[in-house]
Amino acid sequence: MNLPPVDEQRVLRSVLRLLSTGAPRDPAAEMAREVLSGRMSLRDAGNSAAYGEMITQAVADAVAAVEAASPEQRAEAEAALAGAASVLDPPPERPHAPVEDDWDESVTSPWDDR
Repeated sequence: MNLPPVDEQRVLRSVLRLLSTGAPRDPAAEMAREVLSGRMSLRDAGNSAAYGEMITQAVADAVAAVEAASPEQRAEAEAALAGAASVLDPPPERPHAPVEDDWDESVTSPWDDR
């Protein structure tokens, strides 16, 4: 099975957005909100006393789950992650090019001969 590459940044943003919806005093939700707001980098969160142990444990659990998974389960998980990222963090829409109908005739300039 040929899977599309996983955009790790989109997956990370999606996971952080999902985590950020937790309760106000939930450490994972608080950390996600700090990272998404730009007040803290994920690296800083991992090195902090407040969130470091939580992140270390979550990464250890994820590594153990990946190592225990079969190649088929890994492929399914990657496909699910790619799909989740597309739903939770869709790519930005390209702005449409202006067409002649977009011109606003009511806007005038002092230099117009009207």
